[in-house]
Amino acid sequence: MEEPLAGVSSPSDRSGPSRDQPLRVTHVVFDFNGGGMETLVAEMAARLRGTSVRLSLITLSGRTGRLGAATRDRFDQFHVIRPTPGVSMIWPLALARAIRQTRADVIHIHTGCWFKGARGARAAGVRHVIYTEHGREHDDPWLRRWLDRIASRDTTVVAAVSERLAQYLVSAVGIDRKKVVVAHNGVDTSVFTPGEPSPALRTALGIPPNALVIGSVGRLEPVKAYDRLLDAAARLRGRLTQPFVVVLCGDGSQRVALEAHAARLGLSDVVRLPGWSEHPVDFYRLLDVFVLSSTSEGQSVSLIEAMACGVAPVVSDVGANAEMLGAELWNQVVPADDVDRLANAISETLSGGDAIRAMRSTVRRRAVEEYSLDRMIGGYTRLYRRTSAGLPTIVDDQAGI
Repeated sequence: MEEPLAGVSSPSDRSGPSRDQPLRVTHVVFDFNGGGMETLVAEMAARLRGTSVRLSLITLSGRTGRLGAATRDRFDQFHVIRPTPGVSMIWPLALARAIRQTRADVIHIHTGCWFKGARGARAAGVRHVIYTEHGREHDDPWLRRWLDRIASRDTTVVAAVSERLAQYLVSAVGIDRKKVVVAHNGVDTSVFTPGEPSPALRTALGIPPNALVIGSVGRLEPVKAYDRLLDAAARLRGRLTQPFVVVLCGDGSQRVALEAHAARLGLSDVVRLPGWSEHPVDFYRLLDVFVLSSTSEGQSVSLIEAMACGVAPVVSDVGANAEMLGAELWNQVVPADDVDRLANAISETLSGGDAIRAMRSTVRRRAVEEYSLDRMIGGYTRLYRRTSAGLPTIVDDQAGI
């Protein structure tokens, strides 16, 4: 939004914890199997462990999840709620019991469970509620928007991960402007850094020594539209002077479909689907071009990670992608449904010479200055403390919350 988004005062209860008392924050997510949003919550828990801010987590999917199994010891408490149909949406007693067990001062709900999370907080008697919208399809059904408006009544602050998403929540969903703030995602820019590609990883993936590497890191799900990236790669054959491979690091429901699509396009010999990695930075450093072909995004964590690693990006014009790259790199943004433009942008980037080196420097600088993990956690920590004390949210037009 053009003006800094105003904060909101919660009810008159201003008896939140002081700075020398533990502040208990309970995160509510639908699942904790993997993905950018879940990774951010896990990183917050790692950074805040041992501090006066104690994080607990409740997942509503009925499973611990891949990421949950790896990181649950970072949380003060970790609860898995089994989903039940019908009445649990209106009055989620199991969720309320779990919230009470965490002794939460603040509830922090994430995309996918706003209505149920807000109802659970209300049933548990927790008045200080933050909701973060990480991204959504911009053709939301009316029922979801209606439920979100109801949930917002029991929500103190609504945080959107980008300016574009904040505008959407106000104008299309109907959330009270006074409640909405912008809270950018962030990554650890001391871990995600430029570096030499791993020769061992190239060998393990069967990448020829002279091959260019085009790829992405993320869930293999329809919203990521990796089939369009494969379509673009098919158009690159015969146009690039060097051989290339396509590496998609991640897993999901579309793995088999993507393998079949690659076979139809005659790309089976150049496509690599290595699955999830505990060290994605190694995959970013492999890439000559990072491609985000999504049909919808909030603020992509994988794009921030790629930028922090100094990888030249080509992205679809959805969510915060253009906002993140800035005016300097406008030509790296293409329409989400235009495969020819996507192929052209990848080709032009790979043949950019000095321009691609300048691009790598630009994206690294933007990641460090605007999308660091320290900046994100500092913003949320201030938000937690002010929300728990019933104070208005302070909004900075440069730093968000």
